[in-house]
Amino acid sequence: MDTPPASPPPPLPPPPANADASPSTLKRTRKATRLRSLATRPPGAERPVVNVDPATGKADGPYKKKLRTYLGIVARDKVDVTYDTWKEVPTAQKDLIWEDIQAEFQIPEASDNRTKKKILQIVGKRWRQFKSDLTRKWALAVDKDGADDNVCEKYGISKEKWTQFCQTRRDPSWEDVRKKAQASQKQNTAPHMARTKKTGQMTSEAAKEIADRIVSHF
Repeated sequence: MDTPPASPPPPLPPPPANADASPSTLKRTRKATRLRSLATRPPGAERPVVNVDPATGKADGPYKKKLRTYLGIVARDKVDVTYDTWKEVPTAQKDLIWEDIQAEFQIPEASDNRTKKKILQIVGKRWRQFKSDLTRKWALAVDKDGADDNVCEKYGISKEKWTQFCQTRRDPSWEDVRKKAQASQKQNTAPHMARTKKTGQMTSEAAKEIADRIVSHF
């Protein structure tokens, strides 16, 4: 008696929509999405309370880490990377950023103008760090295969803005400024001035100003 033919194997399930993405790309995208989810509260939920020292900007309380993370999100998402310095960011935009922060967190010391100033200084520092990371990891990366598309998708930067940012970073005049800033930092004859107190403040206002100027070039 003849053996009946075997049934054909069932069809393979279709690949996921992001099957062509590399594991590293997926990881980066998921991380960015996770961070942005921190800024979303359920409808009707109370704002988390975070106390902020108006003199130092230091946050305290169980939600202080969440506030720090949110400030980094604001710096990336709300401030154009094509501004050369934090001072160039319009005051009206900084005011809107402050309103966004207060909409997400209840800061009892918000009525003190020093609190607003310190918090926005932290946002400015996060913004400069973000631009430094973009420069080092993406704009000046040796292996740039697909980097432009990845960075635009990951951080929500338009291709036009990203192209403009990269052009400034690859301009010889900007490279000269960066090298001079690095040389100035190395020649600092009073490195102790850059030390910080336990509160996180520079031990010298002059040292803080120098550090901010150096970072602004990256």
